[in-house]
Amino acid sequence: MDSGVAHSTSPFHTLDAFDGTRLATMMDVMDEIAAGNVEAWSAFLHQQPTLVKRLQEQGLTTPEEYSTIAWDDAMVLFTSCVEVTSEGRPLPLGDALTRERFGRFPSQDGSPLNYFLEFIRPNLSVTENDGQSIYDTIIASIRQLTLGCTEAYRGHDRYVNGFGGMRIHGYLSFDQVQELRRNLASRAYTVSQDEPIDGGLADVAKHLTSLLKAAERRRVGIVYRSHG
Repeated sequence: MDSGVAHSTSPFHTLDAFDGTRLATMMDVMDEIAAGNVEAWSAFLHQQPTLVKRLQEQGLTTPEEYSTIAWDDAMVLFTSCVEVTSEGRPLPLGDALTRERFGRFPSQDGSPLNYFLEFIRPNLSVTENDGQSIYDTIIASIRQLTLGCTEAYRGHDRYVNGFGGMRIHGYLSFDQVQELRRNLASRAYTVSQDEPIDGGLADVAKHLTSLLKAAERRRVGIVYRSHG
């Protein structure tokens, strides 16, 4: 059990309201920039007047010129895609207690989604009777949310080395949020018998479902990130 307890220095993990569709497009654009095609950024922003305005409000005088942006890639991505209120503040998802319990999970690395992936198992009574696709989709969705912006998926680590320790791990679009929430409500999965934290996976599923429902109500995608 001791090996499964998080250290006090484990990063805090959050699910934030995010424009997952814009994020997916932006990552492709930023890959082109890294390959030397800086004009891809100007072309992208030409089609995004509201994004230009947002970046200007955050202090970028000429956001269309990528060479003038001093931020790291993680900050560019986060500032561009986080959903905000009418006052320009990040749109909150769920209540504070749910966010706290999700964000400070007592596993070795503090990541509730890594724990979920490690100890989830198929419920054979369902997966052997036309339920395998639901289980497979759950795994694919959680992997994208956990790894979709990391080197494992993108081939580089530019989004997990942000200023101040910000790490953007992965994301889901609004449609994917709806799909994952429905699939988690199924009986297609169970928990490994060697789960080290009693009821741990159930707690992750509970808090994750609550945050997914909040995103559905807001009609937004989500991003999984950590900091600290």
